[in-house]
Amino acid sequence: MTTPRAFAPLDLLQLVSVPLVWGVNNVAAMIAVRELPPLLVAGLRFAIVFACLFWLLRPPPRGQALLFFAMLAVIGPLHFGVQYVGLGLAQDLAPMVVAMQLWAPASVACAALLLGERVGPLRWLGVAIAFVGAAGMTFDPVVFAQWGAFALVGLASVFYGLGTVLVRRLRDATDPWATQAWIALAVAPTLIGGSFAFEGDHAVRLADASWLAWACIVFGALVSSIVANAFMFSLLQKYEVSRTTPYMLMTPVVSFTLAALVLGDTITVQILIGAGMAMAGIALVALAERRGA
Repeated sequence: MTTPRAFAPLDLLQLVSVPLVWGVNNVAAMIAVRELPPLLVAGLRFAIVFACLFWLLRPPPRGQALLFFAMLAVIGPLHFGVQYVGLGLAQDLAPMVVAMQLWAPASVACAALLLGERVGPLRWLGVAIAFVGAAGMTFDPVVFAQWGAFALVGLASVFYGLGTVLVRRLRDATDPWATQAWIALAVAPTLIGGSFAFEGDHAVRLADASWLAWACIVFGALVSSIVANAFMFSLLQKYEVSRTTPYMLMTPVVSFTLAALVLGDTITVQILIGAGMAMAGIALVALAERRGA
């Protein structure tokens, strides 16, 4: 058995920075959707991403175009559209952050149910614990008062989990940066168009939006979508997924802390217990992945 090589110092710094950036971005998204229509926020974010990456567009993988565009639809407009609408309805960020993390167990369930992949009992146990922990949070009055938003963000995570399964089916047929550009192309016009169709008062809200709201959108596009993803793609090429995934569990910790300090969210003991169960389940899924590898 070969011993996994240690993380290089610069790689470790990048690995820690990714969940920090994503944790901050959750708060930034919440700030933005409190001032601007949520579909418009998501559309503008990915319009910026596309403006930066459009030159990296490549043709869809030959022979897998239908699967590729299905992946784009699920990971792109469906995931981000439903997630941002959920955030727009939410009063507190912390429960929504837990719902966002459910994509990992959702991907296991989707792979088993839709693709017939064999899933061991340890992974199923992790899936069950994660979903029970998230469901248990809804009995808290703070979460129950916004159960609709919680359900939408959870549904968005299921879409993302399904999308990761479709990405695995594509295997090495796609270039990560070209895929990022394609996702931005799928999201930006769809959600901006959806915003003008279903959301109102654009002129007034755009004029009244603070510089902080605009800065949060730019941060989400440049730092979270592009820089953090660049770090993650680079790390996944060097190290095993089972070694990098546990670090991503820092994301909800960062978001919880900032939600309490910056947004003034109420974080009850029941929310913390439910979140802890959900994160434990996700960690168990990652552990099972490592043992299977």
